[in-house]
Amino acid sequence: LPAGLGLAGTAVAASGTKAAAPMPPGMAHPNPTEYVGTRPAPVERQAPGALDPMQILTAFDSGKVTRPADGGVQREYTLTAFDREIEVARGVKFPAWTFNGSVPGPTIRCTEGDRLVIHFRNEGAHPHTIHLHGIHPANADGVLEIVPPGGTYDYRLTAEPFGVFLYHCHVMPLKKHIHKGLYGAFIVDPKTPRPPAKELVMVMNGFDTDLDGENEFYAVNGIANYFAEHPIPLQVGEPVRVYLVNMLEFDLINSFHL
Repeated sequence: LPAGLGLAGTAVAASGTKAAAPMPPGMAHPNPTEYVGTRPAPVERQAPGALDPMQILTAFDSGKVTRPADGGVQREYTLTAFDREIEVARGVKFPAWTFNGSVPGPTIRCTEGDRLVIHFRNEGAHPHTIHLHGIHPANADGVLEIVPPGGTYDYRLTAEPFGVFLYHCHVMPLKKHIHKGLYGAFIVDPKTPRPPAKELVMVMNGFDTDLDGENEFYAVNGIANYFAEHPIPLQVGEPVRVYLVNMLEFDLINSFHL
């Protein structure tokens, strides 16, 4: 494992709520009242109560579900980009660009064939977009439809194919917008459900805290060494399915050892 990753890690989807665990001193995300940039922080998000890495493991955002007249399923999600200083290791702060106040952003989950509407608002100090991996129309690609600070955009697409994907900002320089924190997991379930299992989402990431183009800290779900101090509880014989997303920038490879 890279230095700083501790016992946390990720693996490819395999099988065999929010549990409010208190954060230890120095590990909780701070709640600043000002952006790192020049735009004032939205009042309703000055103390968003970001999830800790253990909660992110099982926090799936299935959206607001409605059923159109044709009998299909439509899911609506809301993602807001804004700048926020977060703590990525004990006493180490990082000027992040976030989706909904956390790094990684919410885990978007749906089923193959669902119609997705993602309402995006940019409350950051820089232009941003949302680019989802998978198949989607050109006007939902998140590459050309750049959203300026204060702007909004609705992404409309059909979820396909099924699998484990990711989403991220696609504004240039791409590497900077990703390493600053604008990314998350995107899970499209097959129409035929997978066998039951305890499901966990792990997003591998890194933080270039001195802005020299190299990572100083490596983490899973946002805080270095978190799972070294907070082991994931599992039962002997329990089927476990881990969804892996590797969002590491600057390093050519990343790995997982269990």
